[in-house]
Order: sequence, then C-alpha cells, then structure tokens
Amino acid sequence: MVRIQTLIVRLGAVIFGVYGLAFVLAPEMMAQFVTGAAPKLSSPLIDMRATYGGMSVGVGALLYLLSIHPNTLRQGLLGVLLLMLGMGGARAYGILVDGSPNLMMYVFLAVELATAVIAVAALKLSSPPRA
Repeated sequence: MVRIQTLIVRLGAVIFGVYGLAFVLAPEMMAQFVTGAAPKLSSPLIDMRATYGGMSVGVGALLYLLSIHPNTLRQGLLGVLLLMLGMGGARAYGILVDGSPNLMMYVFLAVELATAVIAVAALKLSSPPRA
C-alpha cells in the first residue's frame, strides 16, 4: 500500500515541479496555454514566475521530501488533498462567479477533484485500524 501512496505524492511532486518550472522559464507561453491570454508587462510576468513558477516548484519539492520517509508519507497525502481541494474549490468558485471559462479550466477542475478523491481513498487505506 505504501507504494501506491508514495506514487500519488511523488506524482503530485513531479506535476507541481514541472508546471512550476515551465512558468519560471516561459510564463507568457504557459499563460497563453492555460488561460488563452498572456501579460506583456514586466511586473505581471515576474509575479507569474514567482507565484505560479517558484511556489509550484517549492510545493513539488516539499511533496517529494514528504514522500521519501514512510513516517511523513501520510502528511504528503494530506498535502495533496488540501492542495487539490484548495485549487479545485477556488477554481469552481471562479467558474461560478466569473463565468466563461475555457476548456483548460474544466480540465484542471476535473483533475483536481479526481486527485482529491484518490488522495482521500489513499488516506483511508493508510489509516491504522481502530480498536
């Protein structure tokens, strides 16, 4: 069971890491891909590199570190769950409030919600039996 849980957390680490690195290196291209528009001014690009890029790389590194040791693996799964619920919840709210989402917003929402369900299942499987 630890292998599946480790895989879930490490997959999250890789996805956050690669996504973040892409935003660090090519924020205009990534913004265009994800949202259909890209900022042209320096400050929004710098902020995208830092927030979407740097923070995502940091989250990926943290998830990876949590996946290394069996005694922190559960915290890694909880991290994946909270990240996906936070992102999915905020995205769903944005879809409702802002309207007119592109296809990528629905794809990301579906992935976030599916990953949250998988994380919940993995957490339940990792729970010690209650007496």
